[in-house]
Amino acid sequence: MKKPPLLLKASRPVAILHRWLGIVLCVMFALWFATGSVLSFVPFPALSKVERIANSDAIDTDRLRIDPAAVLAAAPDIERLRLISVQGQPRYVLSPSGQRVFAVSAETGNRLEPVTGGAASAIAEKFSGLQVTRIQGPFDYDQWTVHGAYDAYRPYYKLSMNDAAGTQLYVAAASGEVVQRTRRTERAWNYVGAVVHWLNPTFLRKDYAVWHRVMWTVALGGLLLALAGVFLGLVRFINLKRQQRRGLSPFTGWLRWHHSIGLFAGVLVLSWIGSGWLSLDAGTFFSSDQPTTQRIATLRGMSLREVATAFPVTTLKTLDTAHEIEFTAVAGQPLLLLRTGVPALSRVVSVDVQQALHVMTLVPDSLLLTAVQGAWAPQRVIQMQTVDADDAYSLRVNPLPATARRVILDDAAETWVHIDAATGQIISVFDTSRRVYRWLVAGLHNFDYPWLNRAGSLWHVLLLMGTTTGFVFSCTGIVLGVKRLRRSFS
Repeated sequence: MKKPPLLLKASRPVAILHRWLGIVLCVMFALWFATGSVLSFVPFPALSKVERIANSDAIDTDRLRIDPAAVLAAAPDIERLRLISVQGQPRYVLSPSGQRVFAVSAETGNRLEPVTGGAASAIAEKFSGLQVTRIQGPFDYDQWTVHGAYDAYRPYYKLSMNDAAGTQLYVAAASGEVVQRTRRTERAWNYVGAVVHWLNPTFLRKDYAVWHRVMWTVALGGLLLALAGVFLGLVRFINLKRQQRRGLSPFTGWLRWHHSIGLFAGVLVLSWIGSGWLSLDAGTFFSSDQPTTQRIATLRGMSLREVATAFPVTTLKTLDTAHEIEFTAVAGQPLLLLRTGVPALSRVVSVDVQQALHVMTLVPDSLLLTAVQGAWAPQRVIQMQTVDADDAYSLRVNPLPATARRVILDDAAETWVHIDAATGQIISVFDTSRRVYRWLVAGLHNFDYPWLNRAGSLWHVLLLMGTTTGFVFSCTGIVLGVKRLRRSFS
């Protein structure tokens, strides 16, 4: 008897792995493709920073009594300090390192208790111009506040508003700010979109470590399944041609459909599953795109308490109207970020040694350059560039702002530091590893390519073609898996 080719013989254990992994994961594959289509149209709901500030109270500086330095003196290890207004009353919002925020009255200096349900209702009504019909909370987690970005502001009140859109607002009890908004249509589509696609139900997602381990494991299983499928598909096709037989597949029925579609869709499926798994990387393969705490501190060049000392309450009273004031520094220069309801009218305020204030639209490039050079010393800065709107490294889902600057360093990793001239804060750090990540993850997983982003609806057309093909292909796997299980249990 003629022996089977070595490659065909070696494929048998791979076929067993593929079969049983497919039975376990083929439904998940179909759901990933279907929900990915939904997610491309309806992203996870979020209240933008611009809307949050635009609809919040303007700060009545005449009511300010307490110096920010006095507030920080009683609260060590604060990494962020803001001044806002809640129900007409100015308050400092302090963000301790790794802990939840708390508020201090700018009139009395006393630490404020969390807002009550009644106060949260009044805040939501003024924010939206709508009437509250239901109050829930305070609670730490629900489906729309489950991500880590909301951790510092827990617990929340959820206020259902009286409008046709079914709007729900979330008020942070600690600070009194509206930080999230959802609408009925967004919630409905996200239950069949982002929630399933990211394995994001509240009970699982609220524990990030557990969620990450589960998601990483499931995605790795999917990657192994896709690799095995591509290998087997090619082996069967090569063997078919070796036997000089016609067609694409030696099989019949559903298996023929699965194999034939897989010969074309296999690489697409593999790239999507592989890039999805890589997106969960936590420093194993790729560097972080965020600076270290030490670099942030060096970039500022002075402590937050020193910044607060440079802006006593007498100075704050002279400022133009703002909805939020943040205290910061760049390269040892104390700054205030004055944010208003119109981003174009937001300002940066500096103070000189004579206590004279200077109002600017942006942090000067020379100051940004000095700050980055100090934070990354002894590496030398080669140049600073503005970032074009269609820059290849400005992501579709999270683009770099028009005020971003790219500072290029002369180091082995060819590091780029993206810094926002509107705030003096680092947006991201891209070294060689991170630039590779951009193409392997955002490129392959989201079809995020500059030429495609400029092509209008073509991006959506190609994405839907891909997800539809992947869904149909996965469905053939589901049918085969059900048939196999029936045979096993019959």
